[in-house]
Amino acid sequence: MAASAHKAKTPVKSPWAATRDRAAEREEKREAVLQAAAQAFAENGYYKTSLDSIAARLGVTKPTLYYYARSKDDLITAIADRAMLQIMAAFESDEQAPALVQLQHLIRRYVEVMATDFGRCIMVTREIRLEGPGGEELRVGMRKIGQRMRDLLQQGMADGSIGPCDVRLTAFMIAGAVNEIPHWYSDDGPMSPATVAEKFANQLAAGLAPR
Repeated sequence: MAASAHKAKTPVKSPWAATRDRAAEREEKREAVLQAAAQAFAENGYYKTSLDSIAARLGVTKPTLYYYARSKDDLITAIADRAMLQIMAAFESDEQAPALVQLQHLIRRYVEVMATDFGRCIMVTREIRLEGPGGEELRVGMRKIGQRMRDLLQQGMADGSIGPCDVRLTAFMIAGAVNEIPHWYSDDGPMSPATVAEKFANQLAAGLAPR
């Protein structure tokens, strides 16, 4: 991903800058590592990001990072996995609502996540074809998201909230549009992730509603 697509990020505040209770700060430090790594991968891509550069963002040495991740692959897998879980959290919705409303809920969350550094890392893992158990787990997650969309499209046609459509093709179109967001969305642009998400959800819903 081109670095020029995004504005310079606010440096991640390093928890190593002050001495505190180790038990209380371990999770904070891990979070800082993930945030710094997500920024680096989103700005520079996978191959131009090194553990040394991530450590430099935090003001620590590379060996310090090994306490939180064994490798660069471990880091980007953890980041993308968190983003995936944030998207799939939208699977839990009001089951009594029309399927189109539930689909809008999923699309909003999907878009919001994909407009963040963590969401961008999902696309980074796909572009590099991340291998191993982590890569396969992420691919399974993406398939689950696609299946959820297909299920809601099918339900929507059954409950009348969605007009007749090719379920498989429509799900591909929605996912394709949302997955493209990391390639054009800019943090210093005129719209927040929430605004983009709302526009996506409303526009897609308008196209899916019965004529």
